[in-house]
Amino acid sequence: MASAGRAIQYTIPAREDFNKLPEEQKTRINEAFDLFDSNKDGLLSYEEFRFVLRALGFELPKPQTYDLLIRHGQKPANWPHDQECAPVYRLFNLPTAQAIAGTLIRARDPREELRRAFRLFDTDGKGMITQDDLRKVSKQVGNNIPDADIVAMIEEFDASGKGGVDEDEFLRLMMSKK
Repeated sequence: MASAGRAIQYTIPAREDFNKLPEEQKTRINEAFDLFDSNKDGLLSYEEFRFVLRALGFELPKPQTYDLLIRHGQKPANWPHDQECAPVYRLFNLPTAQAIAGTLIRARDPREELRRAFRLFDTDGKGMITQDDLRKVSKQVGNNIPDADIVAMIEEFDASGKGGVDEDEFLRLMMSKK
């Protein structure tokens, strides 16, 4: 049993960042939590929490995630109140996961997020999004865009006439939409 002076103090992270998110992002966080709460007890283990972060687009190094566990993980309800709980047994509840994910999302660099989105289209890494890329993604998401529209999109945003939209053009286009 750890002495009272050495016991780890659990902190509840602030939820201001989560509260400032658009409803769509709040919903994504909640859905990821629900998806990985495998036993549906409203709590996530360390590994389940890492899966939630990955689903939201975060690949945090283990030491960083472990630090979150140490600072914000809570003892299971059935843990003896007078005994210290080793970090591997601590859990994250929904408000804690929301707060952490909200902070991470609000700290994201929007340009880096757009680069990630560009790579979703440019699957073979050629440095541009072509008509074929748009067709493929359109079919994958079940939104079959007419071929004439795909041609028109590429022609409109391909400033240099190279047959596709490069990353700089994509960033300019998407940043102008914000």
